[in-house]
Amino acid sequence: MNSTSIPIVKLVLDSDMMGKVIVGLLLFFSLLSWALIFARVVSLKSVVGSCKKFRQRFQHDVRHITEVDRMSRDEVETPMGQLAKVGADEYHRIIGDVKTHTRVSDWSFFLESQFTMARERIDSALASIVAPFDSGVFLLAMISSVAPFLGLLGTVWGIMNSFYEIGRQGSAGLPVVAPGIASALITTIVGLAVAIPALFFYNYCNHKAERAADDMEEFKDILVVRLRREIFSAFFAENQAASAAPAPRPPIGGGYQ
Repeated sequence: MNSTSIPIVKLVLDSDMMGKVIVGLLLFFSLLSWALIFARVVSLKSVVGSCKKFRQRFQHDVRHITEVDRMSRDEVETPMGQLAKVGADEYHRIIGDVKTHTRVSDWSFFLESQFTMARERIDSALASIVAPFDSGVFLLAMISSVAPFLGLLGTVWGIMNSFYEIGRQGSAGLPVVAPGIASALITTIVGLAVAIPALFFYNYCNHKAERAADDMEEFKDILVVRLRREIFSAFFAENQAASAAPAPRPPIGGGYQ
């Protein structure tokens, strides 16, 4: 008899109530883990792809940070698009504050304070954006840890029942021992079958989530540097325009009547 002809379903049905309950729990964990695996793999693949496209467009096609406001809704709703939108909002806020506070004596301190507030808001937005990247992944770690022990519990319970039957029937022959032990070992097999893919995809999804978070961190640094550069350019361009404006000409005759 080869391995494919082992009557697994029959062994499960022949086990006692405890074994059936454990196998039922393991099957539930298996369905839950595969649902999480499918959801997280698809989600992370979408996040990585959309971020890659947005970063390429932002670095090559977006000449000014305010152009983010004119991007399509699908682009702005990507993780990097959301962060870039926060950067564009901070640009508008800083420019508005510069125009409002006209009596500032120390512009360097004023601008540095504005940049500090902008960076703090961008950092806060980044934390909230990357938080869902590893959502649900911890459940895969829990399932991969619990499933083997549940299987082991079922096996120990089944073997204990087999020894009880040996004592009750007064015989240790294979016809008495083998069916009980076979039914007991099936829970360990099911537990490992649940735990192995859960552990594999936990590490896979965790790695992908960390890579996506690192990409977001790099984009945040690019965004902050670009925000500072464009604010300084706008500020000094306005100052140069104001200083280059011609002084008002005095009235004819020097202003004397």
